[in-house]
Amino acid sequence: MGKKDFGGVIRMRLSTGDLIPLRGTLNMSTAGVSTEAVTNQDGSVDRTMTPTPRRAEITFADRGLDHDQIMKSDRFNVTFIEENTGVTHYFTRAFLVGEPMKNRITGEVTGISIAAEAYRKTEG
Repeated sequence: MGKKDFGGVIRMRLSTGDLIPLRGTLNMSTAGVSTEAVTNQDGSVDRTMTPTPRRAEITFADRGLDHDQIMKSDRFNVTFIEENTGVTHYFTRAFLVGEPMKNRITGEVTGISIAAEAYRKTEG
């Protein structure tokens, strides 16, 4: 598949071996920096940069995962495998941030992101 292909089946695997069944959108912030424009008194514009963790916002099916345990767990690695595009995303030394919210009507868990120290992407 080419660099213009997106979507399809995406699998999320933890280094523990657990598979998390994603649902909905997977958003990633992989730059490791946030930039902001700052205007000086003379009208010129500078840029400031702030280091940020690599992140992935996830929504997944509530299939009995112990949210208390995983929110408090040691750091782990997370792999997102895009089966239809051949792209794989690696988030290393990661942990979960946010507050898990279970929707008992739809079975979705929202409110969680992954924060990682490193990110790498391969294209198959």
